[in-house]
Amino acid sequence: MGTTKVQKADEKGCGEYDGLSPAFDVRGRSFMKALNRSDDNAMGPRAHFETQSKPAVLALEAVQLNDEGVYKCRVDFKSSPTRNIGVNLTVIVPPHSLLIYDSSGAQVKSVVGPYEVGKRFNLTCEVRGGKPRPTLSWLANGEEVLGRIEQEPGNSIVTNKLSVSQLKREHLNTTYTCRASNTRLVGPLEKSVLLDVYLKPVSVKMLTKPTLMEADKDYSIACESAGSHPRAKITWFQEHTPISTVRVSESSNGDSSVVTSTLTFAPRPEEHGKVIKCRGENPALNSAYLEDSFHMNVVFRPIVHLRLGSTLSPDSIKEGDDVYFECEVRANPEHHKISWRHNGGTLMQNQSAGIIMSAQSLVLQRIVRENGGNYTCLASNDRGETSSPTVALRVQYAPICKSKEVSIIGASLEESVRVRCEVEADPAEVDFVWEFNNSGENFEVAPARVDGINGTTSELLYTPMTDRDYGALTCWGKNPIGKQVTPCVYQIIPAVKPSPLTNCTTRLTLNHSAESLEVDCVPGYDGGLRQEFRLEAFDVSSGKLRLNLTAELPVFRIAVGDLLPATHLYLTAYAFNAKGRSEVSLIEDIILGEADKQTESSVSMMPLLLLVLGCLFALGVTVVSVVLMMYRRRGSTSPVHIEPYMKQPIITPPDSRNNSMLDVTHGDHTYFVEYTLKQVADYALNNQPDIIQSPQVDQEKMKREPQLFLPVRPDTLFAPYDIHKQGLQTNRCSLNPFSAKSWEPISFKADRNLMKEIIIANSIPGPESCV
Repeated sequence: MGTTKVQKADEKGCGEYDGLSPAFDVRGRSFMKALNRSDDNAMGPRAHFETQSKPAVLALEAVQLNDEGVYKCRVDFKSSPTRNIGVNLTVIVPPHSLLIYDSSGAQVKSVVGPYEVGKRFNLTCEVRGGKPRPTLSWLANGEEVLGRIEQEPGNSIVTNKLSVSQLKREHLNTTYTCRASNTRLVGPLEKSVLLDVYLKPVSVKMLTKPTLMEADKDYSIACESAGSHPRAKITWFQEHTPISTVRVSESSNGDSSVVTSTLTFAPRPEEHGKVIKCRGENPALNSAYLEDSFHMNVVFRPIVHLRLGSTLSPDSIKEGDDVYFECEVRANPEHHKISWRHNGGTLMQNQSAGIIMSAQSLVLQRIVRENGGNYTCLASNDRGETSSPTVALRVQYAPICKSKEVSIIGASLEESVRVRCEVEADPAEVDFVWEFNNSGENFEVAPARVDGINGTTSELLYTPMTDRDYGALTCWGKNPIGKQVTPCVYQIIPAVKPSPLTNCTTRLTLNHSAESLEVDCVPGYDGGLRQEFRLEAFDVSSGKLRLNLTAELPVFRIAVGDLLPATHLYLTAYAFNAKGRSEVSLIEDIILGEADKQTESSVSMMPLLLLVLGCLFALGVTVVSVVLMMYRRRGSTSPVHIEPYMKQPIITPPDSRNNSMLDVTHGDHTYFVEYTLKQVADYALNNQPDIIQSPQVDQEKMKREPQLFLPVRPDTLFAPYDIHKQGLQTNRCSLNPFSAKSWEPISFKADRNLMKEIIIANSIPGPESCV
């Protein structure tokens, strides 16, 4: 561990240690051949005398503790006295073991901790061995700090305790070194540890905070956390719920204490007003976190939900009830308009009709079945308009007829007909009652005669056996809501041939370079059966049938090419049903160009021909109008002779209310047709016939409601034919459809019921119908 050098004496002398080894002897030999020995019981080969150095020294290798003591060097001279020199050798033993312990007594290798800021910190350094006793010291990052030295008596272990009362952020990564030394001959014994301290984040900050966000549009929000050790974990929250279904990416700028997290998401409308939080926390410490947040301002189109009033039961709403709807709207910016739709049509405020709109509610008072259907509410804001899902309103109601018109069914005696009664009702479980009445009786049809019942449909197999079996069949339906107020009426009349076609007009058209002839007629009465229509074209010269067409409506289109090579034709049209065909109506003669001259010149003549025909027709209408005006001025006492069957009756249409009557004035007679059927219960009190004559002297005594009748005349409802020529039985009433009085024509389709009522009045058999 060191060398001991002993100065040698004069070169002529010799050295000896107490007579023991080592010894250097030059007696009787040259200096270079001197004897150099060391006693094995002393130092042995570890000691030898070196003469090469000046002065010469005694070298001692591998010094041991027992080598310590006083060394004497004796030099003997031949001619001089012996000299003795003493040297004291002190052997120093460096410390051989240095250990560091933490506050729990655990040995620390290289890192101590981690500790939390604010906690107390202790380190103990222990040194073992060493002579003389070593000194211990602490250094913090190279700067000496004070510790407390402790040593037990009789114990060679020396300790130094270092204490820090309160750890701070700056203590992180401090290097503490324990140093032991007892000599300057060798370097001190040292050991260092690194202090690890957990640190909370010092800052968490969102780098972007959008002030306005569009719904369903992607946004990226960055959050930065700094000052945490170990590095912070960044977590995103919506309100108090962690966000885990969106994209999050993290990055670092080289500073391990700075972490950046980026959240990418598309806000939804329902997230408006919610709080987005960014939390940076030390994962090793409980509650060691900081947060930053902002409120989302999400703009979006209105979100609309419609529901029936919470106090209503959707399956128990019936006619006459009051219902209301509530429209729930969520929108940003706030909605500025709410509108309502029923079956696709816009609803407007109408208190008189029971439609009341208030804020976000719709109230329907005293509903009827037409109020049923699909309802939606629409809300608008600056972002657009949104419609709610459809809410169906079911309005339950008593049965009503599917067809509002009185159905006329023609049947011959002993002919069975199926009368189908179809009603609309909710619930659809309907019980039916059939009744029959004529001018003399009213009774319920036996159930056995009802052929089938199915939901809202009932069929009656009816067979008139005598003339008294002609009359009105009524069908009543009843469901859990109530009984049908107005029955379905089916007038059973004798089936006859249809009436002739009237007002047939022709016109020539040019379409795609092809000439065609169009014929349009007005149909007459169908005879109580389904009728079809036929047009026939005959060659005038040969009488040969050139063309016939059948149609469901009296409208025909003929290609002129189909009529060639005939050039002169006449057209006839008629209606037919299961009972036969009507009288044939001759329309007019048609003159076409020759077959070999069907060129553009012949086609160009048609417009001129039509113009001439139009002028002639207008002239005829003018003459007829003058004649009619002259007749009106003369009055009923005019000497101008007019056949009775050429006078058209003045007809007052029936009203839809009970006990309404059809008023027909013909000549000096007035007829009243009561078309509202009498109930069975009322029959005993009201047994007047369906058609009665109004006595001239008691005209004022007749019970009528003048306000229920509006005088009109259905010119277009009847064909101009002579009823006397139809061969009707003499016991039937004949009302002639002609009159010289000028009236505004009535539409055929709009007044079909009126036509049926008049036909009924003319067709009901039996002497009890005519007086």
